[in-house]
Amino acid sequence: MRRNKWKRLRNKQFTRLYAFIFMWSVFLIALLLFYIVFRERNIILGMFAVGMIGVLCIMTAHIKFRRLIKISKLMEKFIRRNNLYQSHFITEQGILGERKIERMDYYPVVEYRVDVQENIFCIRIRMDGCLRSEKFRDMERSLADMFCTVCTERIEERGYLTYCFEITPQKQVKIQSHKDIMTVGENEIAFSSDVLWNWKKCPHLMVIGNTGSGKTQLAQYIISCLLEQGVRVIYCDPKNDDDMRLFMQGKPAVYATKENEIAKVVRETEEEVRLREQDLQKIGIKEAEFNPVFLFFDEMIAFAKIAEKKTYEETAKRLSAIVVTGRSKRVYAGMILQRPDTAFIEGAIRDNLGCRICMGQMSETAYKMAFSSDFSDIKNNRREIGSGLIYRQGVDTKPREFLAPFIEKGALSKE
Repeated sequence: MRRNKWKRLRNKQFTRLYAFIFMWSVFLIALLLFYIVFRERNIILGMFAVGMIGVLCIMTAHIKFRRLIKISKLMEKFIRRNNLYQSHFITEQGILGERKIERMDYYPVVEYRVDVQENIFCIRIRMDGCLRSEKFRDMERSLADMFCTVCTERIEERGYLTYCFEITPQKQVKIQSHKDIMTVGENEIAFSSDVLWNWKKCPHLMVIGNTGSGKTQLAQYIISCLLEQGVRVIYCDPKNDDDMRLFMQGKPAVYATKENEIAKVVRETEEEVRLREQDLQKIGIKEAEFNPVFLFFDEMIAFAKIAEKKTYEETAKRLSAIVVTGRSKRVYAGMILQRPDTAFIEGAIRDNLGCRICMGQMSETAYKMAFSSDFSDIKNNRREIGSGLIYRQGVDTKPREFLAPFIEKGALSKE
């Protein structure tokens, strides 16, 4: 994220701006009255000049600082409505008589900044030990509701708490052909302009979602991106899904649907991991730039139904070995599931899947299994097919909103 300068939020910080607009308006009215009385042409010219200068200043400030002004005004309201400050009033004698003036005893140290390129704005609170500032720890959802957006990150560091929010909602990418796949960095897949996945730095994948949530389309998009990057793709589909079978026809990838075929490709992939490990040991290094291999497995529960118990258990064990040991040998696994139950994928193995995506609307229990109990209360606030939540280990501090590309029928099947 580009490090824009933090702006300090101050109580009634736009008083001077409002005072300028007020004085400008009064001056214009005064010039108008002078013109009515004296009928001098120069007064009209002066009034026009003052008016244009004021309008230009206000428009420039609005264009340049409109987001900052909106954020700071909302934050000031939020602090007051939630009683996150402390003040007292004193009475002073003014020109028009006595008036009450508010004096601040305590006002939280809040800073904010906007990064349009990253499509986020951040609110940083100084955790100064005051009980009022401690209340900010549990206000993520309240802040998101106030700004009518979603929180993408929650960062705790020494003495500070930072919340990051989307400026504008993610837009769904429309894929009409291979040319529409977004070009990004090496080993990266772009799901939108805001969300990228580096499958090398954040290895292995888990996609979870009910029927009709868009899992198959997402898998097809990821496979297309990997093939364009020269990755060898293997897809195990015990369901023998019609859409996926038609999509894989003619692709330079391995597609297995039968019990013996699936068991064979998983066994060969695990053996390749071991062979690469032997090569590394001979050379005396921990990892090397082998040609990458990505093995997808669509629904372990379906394989459990078609395979013999011994075959299923051996295949599941080999998949686990690939997840645990495959990264340094450039062999990766992608698990596609309806539910991340421990009956079909062990919790320890699940934790090694660096990129986790939950499609559609899921239960609190499913989110807990996918993202851990720390994030069991999260929700997907979007309803489009292809929407969901994504968590990338080492990238995200919490699951964030996700919108898979919309693929027109047959778009990625065209060569």
